[in-house]
Amino acid sequence: MYRQYVQEPLYLSVARWIMQQSRWISATEIAEHFELTPCKAINTVSYILSAVDEITCKTKSVPNQLEGRGCQCQRLIQVSHIDEVITTRIKNAVNNETENDPTSRLDPSMRVPPPELNREQKWQWMLSKGQRK
Repeated sequence: MYRQYVQEPLYLSVARWIMQQSRWISATEIAEHFELTPCKAINTVSYILSAVDEITCKTKSVPNQLEGRGCQCQRLIQVSHIDEVITTRIKNAVNNETENDPTSRLDPSMRVPPPELNREQKWQWMLSKGQRK
């Protein structure tokens, strides 16, 4: 039941925000707005560019003012369109996840070692063939 309240994925929230801005956006701005690490913001932008066909965007590189090693360019992104088919795809993925989740069919008592076991017995219990299935 909790799955019906799942928010949209981060990459989609980021893409919607970028589209609302109607301008070029850097990963630094995304990191600040969504309170992410710069690395997480860069990875989110990379994911939008490479793996999401329903999001139409453009990129450009501008010289970076930083000194030192590595790329001396900063990539900017602008989102022009998000196909609403993506919302349906995400909802279907969430619904299929609950149907195909093998742990949801397991008895919860089978996944947690009994509390009366000592440390060594718990390790033996976890390593036993019956618990690895």
